Amino acid sequence: MTSLKNPATVAVVFLFLLLIPSFSSPATGGRVGGSLFPSSSGNKKSKSPSPSPPSSSRSSRHYHAPPTCYSSSSSSSSSSSSHSSRHYYAPPTYHSTAAPTSSSWSENAGKAVVGFVILLAVMLCLGIMWDCYTEAEKREGKLSVVKLQVGLMGEARSLQRELNRITETANTSTSEGLSDVLKEATTALLCNLDHCISSYSSVIRKSEIYDAETCFNQFSEEEADKFDDVTLVNLNSFKTHSESQSPDEIDKEYIVVTILVATDGVLKLPTINGTRDLTKALHKLGAISSSKIMAVEVLWTPQQENDTLTQRELLKSYPDLRGFYEAPSEGQCEDQQPFLGANVM
Repeated sequence: MTSLKNPATVAVVFLFLLLIPSFSSPATGGRVGGSLFPSSSGNKKSKSPSPSPPSSSRSSRHYHAPPTCYSSSSSSSSSSSSHSSRHYYAPPTYHSTAAPTSSSWSENAGKAVVGFVILLAVMLCLGIMWDCYTEAEKREGKLSVVKLQVGLMGEARSLQRELNRITETANTSTSEGLSDVLKEATTALLCNLDHCISSYSSVIRKSEIYDAETCFNQFSEEEADKFDDVTLVNLNSFKTHSESQSPDEIDKEYIVVTILVATDGVLKLPTINGTRDLTKALHKLGAISSSKIMAVEVLWTPQQENDTLTQRELLKSYPDLRGFYEAPSEGQCEDQQPFLGANVM
């Protein structure tokens, strides 16, 4: 006991006791979802056949004189002199093939050159417009990778049971099945808004499928690495279930749910400062069409109902969570909505 009177010894003991909980991590976790990213990049464009040159059959066209151009020598002498000009003999070359003159050739060639120049100008303008469009798409990004994280009070046990049910029954190998996972997970969170105390969201836009897949997989692995033991999994219809020895329950306990979505198209989420913003974000995620879904994963901890996630574990593993700033409702104490976004000192 006399050694504890030394200030240096007291500081060492206090620091040791402070750091012991920080070595622990969320005990159990669950994962459900899948990926539909294509294994090969885009289809190759087929070349269109070049147009065939126009037919030159018009050069062989023959012009024959109409039969009325010939008059008989026994014409009546009583014909008027005004019609005498119609009586003539056609020259012998009248039935021959008409040969194009040099002036007509030069005129046609000039028209062809002008048309070719106009065509080249149009193609050049279209090419410039297409390049500008594709460059703008690349800069903006047409694929969205979304991460939505929600912190809840530990009383939301019904949420754990619902996520367990979704994982055990979901078909995670089709776009329709992933869409159902996303809809049911967001609905489960909407049913537990009273227990939500903090949240975090981010949307990263990518222009290439490979980059979107890499970003999604990175998020997935980062969140899964926070679990000490993944006890329930359903990823691309690969299922595992195991039991883990859990510690005794304590007073302060929390639940964290992370939703990851990769979608085709631009998706924007509101800044989440409270349950109203969280409701809008969850409705937006649940409304994503199955035809646009490229990957979905829902991760949560603790997975087992008798497991706990302490406040220190929450703050150390999920520093991005920001507490809600909404004014407490009537009859609700302010300390019922603690701020869980501060970094652990």
